[in-house]
Amino acid sequence: KRLSVRYSCPEWIIRLWKETYDLSLIETMLKDFQTEKPTTIRCCRSRITTEQLKKRLEEEHVLVENHPYLKDALLISKYDYLESLETFREGLFVVQDISSMLVAEIAAPQRGDQVIDVCAAPGGKSMHIADLLDGSGMVAARDLTEYKVGLIEENICRTGFQNIRAEQKDATVFDKDSERIADIVIADLPCSGLGVLAKKTDLKYKMTKEGTESLAKLQREILEVVRNYVKEGGALVYSTCTINPAENLENVRWFLDNSPEFEAEDITPFLCGELQKDVKEGCLQLLPGVHDSDGFFIAKFRRKRK
Repeated sequence: KRLSVRYSCPEWIIRLWKETYDLSLIETMLKDFQTEKPTTIRCCRSRITTEQLKKRLEEEHVLVENHPYLKDALLISKYDYLESLETFREGLFVVQDISSMLVAEIAAPQRGDQVIDVCAAPGGKSMHIADLLDGSGMVAARDLTEYKVGLIEENICRTGFQNIRAEQKDATVFDKDSERIADIVIADLPCSGLGVLAKKTDLKYKMTKEGTESLAKLQREILEVVRNYVKEGGALVYSTCTINPAENLENVRWFLDNSPEFEAEDITPFLCGELQKDVKEGCLQLLPGVHDSDGFFIAKFRRKRK
């Protein structure tokens, strides 16, 4: 009750977290949600180097710092608004949390890869992968509604990538044309969003415990469908922006129990030393106030070769 009142957070959320985390850690996370921070951006490496972007931003009188987790990530502050920056209008960087960037880094696309991002809006991860593919391959960035597909198209237009297309598709409905064609499937699935309350404060008033249970079930439904898109030897990256184990680690265990054709893949080689120590059961759970990121979860599976 004390934490609920002090940090304006519904008691049911704190009780849910208390099943996994101790109260001192919960308070650390709640405090972090209320802490003002710089904006995290990702340099579009196929357009400009991180050093060049940093110099350009400083010329625009922006305070710029390197992010400790990834070389393409920068922290910016002391600017008026994004559209006032020529570097933003030119599509030289994308606003994206470091946790979201790690998804593409862990996916580790290779030249020529065919990639399907099944819940892509507004397109940050899809564009990151398109950037890493350096003009090769193709990324199908999908989402459910015309509005969300429009957001993806807007970002594609601004950044100018040619190896990415936006598609309107329902991730819960099997797409026969996509069966076994993807080298990588990105499944950043609908979740309670309890790891990003700093940016989406309304979620704590809209979400319910029953809602988190329903979303965990929806995630399983989508995983059952989209695993069929991964070709032999291909990868499926599963992520959420929450810190609720029922939507994260428990679903990983369920997936491995029910998908014998897949195996968990070690993600530590794709992480900096600071994050490698936090990998548990092959998965990374990022926590606000503990890590320099949003609350986020990432796991990677590989379809076995016969």
